Amino acid sequence: MKKLTLLFLISCWCLFTYSQQDLSNLNIDGQACSLHGTSKEGSKEYDLNPLKNRFNFPTKQDFDNTITLQNLISREAIKGKFLQNKAVEITGYVFNVKKGGTETCNCKTTDPLFMDTHIELTPNSTETGADKRLIVEVTPRIRELLEGQGTDWSTETLVSKLKGHLVKIQGWLFYDEIHEPQAFSTNPDNASGRNWRASCWEIHPITSIEILDPEEGMATEENFPSSATAFTSKAIAPVSFTNNSSLNTSSMSTPSTPLNTLIIILIGAILGAVGQGMRVIVGMKKVYDEAMKNSTPAEQLIEYRQITFSLIIGFAIGGVAGVLAAVSSDHVSFSDKSVVIAFITAGYAGTDFIEGFIKKYPNVSGNAGKGGANAGGNGGNAGGGGNVGGGTKAEGSGAGNS
Repeated sequence: MKKLTLLFLISCWCLFTYSQQDLSNLNIDGQACSLHGTSKEGSKEYDLNPLKNRFNFPTKQDFDNTITLQNLISREAIKGKFLQNKAVEITGYVFNVKKGGTETCNCKTTDPLFMDTHIELTPNSTETGADKRLIVEVTPRIRELLEGQGTDWSTETLVSKLKGHLVKIQGWLFYDEIHEPQAFSTNPDNASGRNWRASCWEIHPITSIEILDPEEGMATEENFPSSATAFTSKAIAPVSFTNNSSLNTSSMSTPSTPLNTLIIILIGAILGAVGQGMRVIVGMKKVYDEAMKNSTPAEQLIEYRQITFSLIIGFAIGGVAGVLAAVSSDHVSFSDKSVVIAFITAGYAGTDFIEGFIKKYPNVSGNAGKGGANAGGNGGNAGGGGNVGGGTKAEGSGAGNS
């Protein structure tokens, strides 16, 4: 009983830990790269890098729908003009896409997979001067989260898919004061001739990209309908990611949307039932072995009602495990074998745990000794056709505990 309890608790802990998807320390070049990267405490970058490295997705309440592309590239777009804990949705023309530089936020890696992708947005295809360019960036942490969803946001892919297209971008606002000498809003005279951006405001990180159908034309942003579903589009990120997290760089987990939550719970429940089904199969094998040994019809030793009840328990436990995962993160990828195994294990061990509890405290569930106490059976119990796995009757003789 103690071993089963321990196995059940370990399974639940593994699910909970995985669901957190804590990317505060990202493995870059074989080393853990924190949200601060390699910046030195006390420097500007030390304060800015955690904002760049956010990996939570904004909720509907996080968006400031009054902010447009024109606002972000205007000469009035100076520090303090907007709030960095707000998100925006911007429509613009992709003038350029390129690999970012070597930065402390990414621990100065030179691996393109862990470098930012710089995207330059302009109002349209004709106004593309440096004083019209808004910088928006894809970061390694968001890229890794989407990779787990089967979405490729590598710089190479984004260059081929985005450049020259009209897009709708969502993401967090960020003011990169490091570049004030190179922005027209803070260096309007451009005496050095080195200005390459309209302002220091960015969308950084980007959390959603949608390519708008070219047939929609190059109308101004205000003419576009607010719903992305109104467009025929080629979505780079087909899933709309949301969460209930506020801007908090110390807690970056992403709870699911209602639909994703339901899907995670349902799949978890099914996998939990599969885990219990494995116990049933093991138990049935033991039943037939004992039946052949004692020349007893196996059908007399099997209680199908108890098997059904045990599968329901496994289904419920898998659903509970799904809830634990979903409330912590919407990034529960069932393409990851470890996740599938964790849910199956929870169903297997969890049913064992509950049945063991019922047998130890039969009065808790009423007169459960003959009904639910041995529901589903324990694949590890065998002996004399009694409490043998696979949902056998409790009245059998010589029940052993292997």
